[in-house]
Amino acid sequence: MTERKENIVMFPFMAQGHIIPFLALALELEKKNGYTITFVNTRLNIKKLRPSIPPNSSIRLLEIPFNSSDHGLPPDSENTDSLPLPLLLHLIVISPALEPAFRDLISGLVLEHGRPPLCIISDMFFGWSAKVAHEFGAFHAIFNAGGGYGMAAFHSLWLHLPYNKVNSEEFPMPGFPKGHQIHTKQLPEHFQVAVPGDSWVKCIVHSPDLLMYCGLYLA
Repeated sequence: MTERKENIVMFPFMAQGHIIPFLALALELEKKNGYTITFVNTRLNIKKLRPSIPPNSSIRLLEIPFNSSDHGLPPDSENTDSLPLPLLLHLIVISPALEPAFRDLISGLVLEHGRPPLCIISDMFFGWSAKVAHEFGAFHAIFNAGGGYGMAAFHSLWLHLPYNKVNSEEFPMPGFPKGHQIHTKQLPEHFQVAVPGDSWVKCIVHSPDLLMYCGLYLA
């Protein structure tokens, strides 16, 4: 009797800078450990991914339903490549809307395989997926291709918005050792336009899913 391989589900955020590292990790897991990999994303991203899968790979590409028009986005807006900054941020904010479809998808895999996935590896913006994984008894992990220092800085900046509290172009980062300065020109655009109290900042700072949006959700 052939032993069934353990299945790992991988679900990156809908951006090339997230999908590409996830795919690289999927190929490594398949090669080194012999797991079966189920790679989840929206229809257009799956279509774009298919040519990148090696012919000898058994990675399974599985579509999750998503209609961008239902969430205040232009039709077929399934990747940040096609969105200006305000709508890119909106795509992150509405990502929990994928939770019911993701739960149905995992339920289908459990029925198909007769057991839950060994692990669900999801994007740093999909912290809600931890709840789904735990419901089915699957281990959950967040994969972030960024460096630890950068993510710590990201966390500090979002929590404190320190650049709004100084009259200098350079400012210290709260929580970092003395001498760690950053220049306003080093800030990405979405930090530069952030205003205390606006909907985007409230979503990050006051949401129960704060750590999810900051990329620091641990499960």
